[in-house]
Amino acid sequence: MQLILISNPENFCCEHELLRKFFNAGLEYFHLRKPGYSIEDYINYIELVPEKYHKNIVVHNYIDLYSEYNLKGIHFSRHNKYRINEFEQAVIQKSISAHSFDELLNLQEFNYAFLSPVYNSISKKNYKSMFNPEEIAKFFKRNILDTRVVALGGISYENIEKTLLIGFDGVAVMGSLWNNYFVEKNIETTVRYFIELNKKCQQFVRMY
Repeated sequence: MQLILISNPENFCCEHELLRKFFNAGLEYFHLRKPGYSIEDYINYIELVPEKYHKNIVVHNYIDLYSEYNLKGIHFSRHNKYRINEFEQAVIQKSISAHSFDELLNLQEFNYAFLSPVYNSISKKNYKSMFNPEEIAKFFKRNILDTRVVALGGISYENIEKTLLIGFDGVAVMGSLWNNYFVEKNIETTVRYFIELNKKCQQFVRMY
């Protein structure tokens, strides 16, 4: 689970074509998070994804869609995490977001947690880093955690290795990948960038 992709919050041309190519190129974790979507919008989005890739989707917000579409898992929020026991036997992957070290200390029910923003966000201009890399490294050394921790916020090809060396179990990308398409307007160029991101993560795993 070294590399996770989070959906762009807004719709755009060629989104599903890009997503299919990412899956074909090895994407295993795709977080479907569309804040402005209704449940019908989520259903339409999922149904445009080939069924063989549903097993790679982690759904946000409308968590009951997990079982209906045999998805990879559920990302819980503070509003619905009380329901986690309903899915105890069923969900393969359960994740949650955290924004402080204290929040990471008691998450044994979850497979992994996003810690953000690790760096200044690429997709949100005023979403600034709340952490010092040295402080993060010290926290990981001092604490044995019950869940894996994934870095989110400002992740790009240039800082993946540094981020994993700090002690994170994986990285989540959003702005750096989608912005590549918005700038280049070229599907194949963006797919190649995804492949390079994924390869960087895999190289780190083999080296360390």
